[in-house]
Amino acid sequence: MKRILMLVVAVSLVCSCKSTKETKATTSANEKAIEKKLQQTWILENLNGKVITEKDFSSFPKIVIAPSSFSGTTGCNAIKGDLLSNGDEKIQFLNLTSETKKCDAKKEGEFIQLLKTTSGYSIKDNKLFFANQFGLTMSFKKG
Repeated sequence: MKRILMLVVAVSLVCSCKSTKETKATTSANEKAIEKKLQQTWILENLNGKVITEKDFSSFPKIVIAPSSFSGTTGCNAIKGDLLSNGDEKIQFLNLTSETKKCDAKKEGEFIQLLKTTSGYSIKDNKLFFANQFGLTMSFKKG
C-alpha cells in the first residue's frame, strides 16, 4: 500500500512540473511577442493631453525600446534605463538616467516624470500610448 501511495505521489509531482514548464514557456512567448511590437523608435506627439509643438522642446523627444532597456532623448538630453514589461500591456521605466545639459525645453521635466510613473501601454493605428494610475499621459508615433 505504501509503494502504491509513493508511486501516485511521484507521478503527480512529475505531471505538475511538466504543466508548470509548459505554462511558463507559453507566458514567455507571449511576453516576447508583445515586446516585439514595442521594439522600435517612438517620437512624442502628445504630452498630458496637449499636442507637442516646436516651442515645447528643442527637438521632439523620442524613445528607442529594446527587449529589456530603452534609450532616447528628451529633446535636449539623452536618456536611458531599464524596461520591465510583463506582456500584459504593463510597462515600467526603471533606473532612468539623463544627461544634465542646460536646456531651454519647458516640458523636459514633465516628460521624464511621466516616463517614471508610466505603468501601462497600448498600441493602436501605429501609435504608442502610455498611461499611469491617473490615465493616459503620452502618445508617440513610429519614428
